[in-house]
Amino acid sequence: MIDQERVQEMTRLAAYEKREGKTCRQVTHYYRSDFVSRHLLKGFFCGTIAFGMLLLLWGVYHIETLIANLDTMDLLQLGNSILVKYLFFLAVYLLIVDIYANVTYAVGKRGTKYYYRHLKRLERLYSEQDS
Repeated sequence: MIDQERVQEMTRLAAYEKREGKTCRQVTHYYRSDFVSRHLLKGFFCGTIAFGMLLLLWGVYHIETLIANLDTMDLLQLGNSILVKYLFFLAVYLLIVDIYANVTYAVGKRGTKYYYRHLKRLERLYSEQDS
């Protein structure tokens, strides 16, 4: 005879694996600091590329002004201004990435606890049937 309680547990576990299992498995492979550091390193490169693309778009939009004022423009001041804006952009972006990575890690750990709790319950149901 089919045990309905076991079937419900297996269905819950299968649904969890299908929906959230992949992200939670990624979390279990790392310590929190390693997980966050990995995301911050990836965020540094992505943020740098994004800022470069935004700077390029700004430059293309203002190309006429830049060319017309090139001889009177203080290039050192322009470079410092761009550097300060880059550092500010990167700091804000990495702060957002840090918050995202920490929240993702916490949710993944909570989901993993949920998964293992239901696995233990399923194991207990099997052992009760065998006894």
